[in-house]
Amino acid sequence: MNPVLLRLYPAGFRRAFGDEIAESYREATAGAGPRDRLREAADVVAHALRLRLGIGSAHAGGGLMAAAAPFALAATAAYAAFNLNGSAGDWYVMRGVGAVADAAPLLTLMNAGYLLTLLGAVVALAGRYVPGVLAATAGAVVGSVSFLHPVWPSPDEVSGQFVGFLLAPVVVAALPLACPPDLRPARRARGAAGVVALAVWAVLLVAALVVIDPLGIGLRVPWRFGVPIVAALVLAGRPAFAAIRTTGQLAAAATPFIAILYFSGWVRTDELLTLIGALAVTAVVLRLRRRTGDVDRINTA
Repeated sequence: MNPVLLRLYPAGFRRAFGDEIAESYREATAGAGPRDRLREAADVVAHALRLRLGIGSAHAGGGLMAAAAPFALAATAAYAAFNLNGSAGDWYVMRGVGAVADAAPLLTLMNAGYLLTLLGAVVALAGRYVPGVLAATAGAVVGSVSFLHPVWPSPDEVSGQFVGFLLAPVVVAALPLACPPDLRPARRARGAAGVVALAVWAVLLVAALVVIDPLGIGLRVPWRFGVPIVAALVLAGRPAFAAIRTTGQLAAAATPFIAILYFSGWVRTDELLTLIGALAVTAVVLRLRRRTGDVDRINTA
């Protein structure tokens, strides 16, 4: 095993389990091709980084990342669907206008990024986790860069605001990569046909929203964003909600949606504080209910 890979682990963990890790790596790569060796090396790097950052499956941080992962994917899918819906609707209504025709290459690239993000998040929730998250992250980068390109010549303070606005979706899309492998969301589709069906369902849902609301009335009424959010949460499923057992996990699960709602413009700063306050109250209520339930079980026993 490459000593550099082994040195990525914390010193204490390396002393205790270094020989075991090296032996497992040798067994996994014996007779393997370059692609398999690269995959094993990537797994080692990811495991070492999770331990370094305290987000392994045995750490509290790992539990927080596991609770946040399906909701980060759902928020990413909903945000991509909303953007794709708006961009495709604008194109549908204004496709004959000269300015739209001039910006067609950039709009095409932007829409391709949104579509890749949507499909990646849906595929990850369906069960093809790592490829889906990587695709969603790449799509978020493409969408943000293509959106940022024409406004970059703006004054520094304005362009700085755009950077923060467009960086948030990328961070949320990449967040599920921090989830430990053994705590990843359960598969929602067992076979390739099921994954394809869910991907097609997501695209058809966006297409339906474009046809129903091509003039963007939904930009003033939250249903145009609300429908993708509900659909994404349904895809995440009951196990995602059942995994939330602590107030910290509740906060971790809610943060991706709060970030997306804020940076998409649906929640203003004053409303953000109200939303965070409501989340804190909900967390306290859940904790009190859980403590009451524990006391009742002890008394019953």
